[in-house]
Amino acid sequence: MLAGVMTISLLLLSFFSSAVTMDISASFSPSLTNPENVVFTDTTPQSGFCATWPTYCGNGERSLATGLILTPQKGLTTTDTPQDSLYFKWPSSFQDVEVTNVENGTRAIVRFRVSSFSGRYDANSDYGVYDWGESGWAFTLTALGGCNSLTAGWLIGKTAVAWLWGIPEGVGGCYRLSSVDRPVGSAKFVKQVNTLSFGYTMVAPSPLTLTSGEYVGKVTYTIGPGGDIDFGTNFQANDSVLEINFTLSVNHELKLTPAAGAQSVSLQPCATGRVCSEDEGEANWERWMVTRVTPQLTGRSTFSLSSSGAFAVYLNCAEQVGTDCALKSDNSGQLVPVKTLLSLPGNVIDSATGSSVTRKALSVGKETGNNVFNTQSYAQDAAGSIDFLVRQKDVDTMLATRPDIYRGAITVIFDPNLF
Repeated sequence: MLAGVMTISLLLLSFFSSAVTMDISASFSPSLTNPENVVFTDTTPQSGFCATWPTYCGNGERSLATGLILTPQKGLTTTDTPQDSLYFKWPSSFQDVEVTNVENGTRAIVRFRVSSFSGRYDANSDYGVYDWGESGWAFTLTALGGCNSLTAGWLIGKTAVAWLWGIPEGVGGCYRLSSVDRPVGSAKFVKQVNTLSFGYTMVAPSPLTLTSGEYVGKVTYTIGPGGDIDFGTNFQANDSVLEINFTLSVNHELKLTPAAGAQSVSLQPCATGRVCSEDEGEANWERWMVTRVTPQLTGRSTFSLSSSGAFAVYLNCAEQVGTDCALKSDNSGQLVPVKTLLSLPGNVIDSATGSSVTRKALSVGKETGNNVFNTQSYAQDAAGSIDFLVRQKDVDTMLATRPDIYRGAITVIFDPNLF
């Protein structure tokens, strides 16, 4: 019997496309010096034409250097179609990019488009950059096809010319035709187009509608004839995919500071919507002894709030009746519900109604989801309050066990983590 071992060598071929990867970042933090600020600040480092020629980039515009190099496959002629000459199509229409909070999975949409671009044409030798314009030796690269010539061209030495074109929303391919033939090997032959960079418009949601954390997302564009980014049929790019990574950082503030003595509240007989002092409470009990008209019991705890963004408010109780916290009798263990009513500063609204928050009833447990509030503008140490109310019929229950003391512990939770 013969035994044998057969060794098989396998050759694995990998086919892949190279890609240009770029990063765009923005952040939001509340500012007391600018409380009306409700937008992200673009923190993307400048590169491309805004870094080289910052005077062309006003109003916070930013540009990104792509690193793309375009190499012609043949010379240019005066009879070329736009796609055979200097041709550029960028994703000029807005695209929705989904970004996701890496901590809690919440999602938001960023809208993005390319709004301008710059490039540099390198000629084969000295003075090869001329004869692009309509008047003989002009080196200006005036845009055709719908783009705007923000800067039609400026010379770089004798062998290169650069330009900056604006791209209106929804514009297709823009181009420039040569006014002379530029055969391969001639002084005017286009050796390459390089230093391609683009400016962009990014529309992010209001950070006040987002939870704190880091949101990440990505958009991918194909490069090539008929692709998302198209440089025509003559010029070939050194990469076939462009990926843009988005990172949006939201740094909300939520700080609650109870007023002195506000963490201990004595409920007193008092009219609806009022809070009575201890002396007023004694007088009202004496009035009850005469009239036998059962009063309500009220009390208030005050605080200051610094906030931006959304937050939920809910209760945790030592004792509970339904969705309310409760007071417990020292004598009998009898429970009576106590209403907990929240009033917030004027810069905060109820997310469900869009109205200001005055004596809004709170309930036990975060899962109810009924009490979510949005900050419209940042305010530091703004005044708010929590009112407590025991209704007349429940006070009747309490009086049935007198003399007695009812007590309870209520925790009011301000939670920025909505999910």
